[in-house]
Amino acid sequence: MCKKISIKEAIKTASKMLKDAAQRPRFEAELLLSHLLEKERIWLHIHDDKTLDENEFQEYINLIKRRAAHEPVEYITGKVSFYKETFFIQRGVLIPRPETELLIDEVIKNLDAQKETRIAEIGVGSGVISIMLAKKLKNIKITATDISKEAIQTAELNIKLHKVEERIELIECSMLDSVDENIDVIVSNPPYIAKDYKLPKSLRYEPETALFGGQKGDELLGKIIDLAFERNIKMLACEMGYDQKSSIEKKLCGKKYLSLCFYKDLAGFDRGFVLKIR
Repeated sequence: MCKKISIKEAIKTASKMLKDAAQRPRFEAELLLSHLLEKERIWLHIHDDKTLDENEFQEYINLIKRRAAHEPVEYITGKVSFYKETFFIQRGVLIPRPETELLIDEVIKNLDAQKETRIAEIGVGSGVISIMLAKKLKNIKITATDISKEAIQTAELNIKLHKVEERIELIECSMLDSVDENIDVIVSNPPYIAKDYKLPKSLRYEPETALFGGQKGDELLGKIIDLAFERNIKMLACEMGYDQKSSIEKKLCGKKYLSLCFYKDLAGFDRGFVLKIR
């Protein structure tokens, strides 16, 4: 006879296994079981006396072991929540962070929603920025680029999932190398971590090309700023590192522009800027 274990006991066992890897061990234990069983977490609470057979329990423990080794939950489930929407995610593609929602808010705040605007996103990743902008601003067209095949594939899946195929064009290239049309706005959440920064265990699963921005960390941001002036862009909106405000200001010394505004994240750290050039 196959050994069975109740949902309640399975979650209890999994929570203990996750105590060193997760800030909320029980929550993540429930999240991974609900993913495995394709049920809502509330269902687990209501049916915690139901049992898993031996194969189900072993499959569950395998997922828990991956998380206990600090693999992000998002890679294990293949899903990520962003701006109250669900997106596909996979290894090799940066997991979107909540603070990046602020970048979207800043773009929306600084654009005329009634005016037709051509936006380019540099480093599309999973596609969340372009997709949310397309869903919230009806008069924009977006060209999104990335050097990563995995990112382009993931963004394409998410664009189809959110039904914005007519609004977003994907191009596999560096920066805007293969983008010929005139662009009004550049948006980017580029890599901005310094090369010698020691990553926490969970970040080691994420692609280095999407994390490290150069020796100091701000080199790619500098290149994007230069590109914005070269391409005669009206507005540039970028996420940045909390300690990069002064280097951004220094980069703009001697350049002519209309305004530069920095914004902070929910923890009060400098997290990005909006530069209006013309």
